[in-house]
Amino acid sequence: MKTQGLSDAEIESRLAAPGAGVPWYVRLVMRHYIGPCVAAKADWADVSQRFADTNGALLAIAEKMDNGQLQKRVLVPRLRGLEDSSRYWSAAMTLEHLMIVGTGMRDIIIRLSQGQVPPGRADTARVKPLGKLPAQTVLANYKSFISTLMPQIETAVPPEKRDSALTYAHPWFGGFTLRQWHWLLAEHNAIHLRQLQEIAARI
Repeated sequence: MKTQGLSDAEIESRLAAPGAGVPWYVRLVMRHYIGPCVAAKADWADVSQRFADTNGALLAIAEKMDNGQLQKRVLVPRLRGLEDSSRYWSAAMTLEHLMIVGTGMRDIIIRLSQGQVPPGRADTARVKPLGKLPAQTVLANYKSFISTLMPQIETAVPPEKRDSALTYAHPWFGGFTLRQWHWLLAEHNAIHLRQLQEIAARI
């Protein structure tokens, strides 16, 4: 898509609406292979380490950008697992989104470990960044986020509770246990690491 001379609103109008999700055939793979065969069998410690590694890589990229670069919106190519509406974000918006989603997934994981199904339903349209905060505020908040979120989960969810069969539905994957949500927390980071790499390459 050519974006030169187009306003933010014009570019957004050419993308799918927030919450449109991913193609149906991708959802089939997610529900019938990735969910039961990958996420459900993921090693807890390996997933926690992957979450830490991707956060470190995300922070390393963001810290090399100045304020203008952090706030510049960039249209990235279509990426596996990334909604079309999420392709036109800035680096700061990407970090903001990771904090919104990460906090939500943390709460889902902890509630499921306590035998509670979270109220409402997960909706990808509701976790988009607003992009209103100063870039340095977002970066500072992100640093705090990555230092506290996984320790909160590790403290609240001891090993004996990690294989609870209770589920909460993801709009693409269907019912997910807390172990699968824990896997998705790290996988979601990896998707947006690829996005941030694409943004950095185009600034």
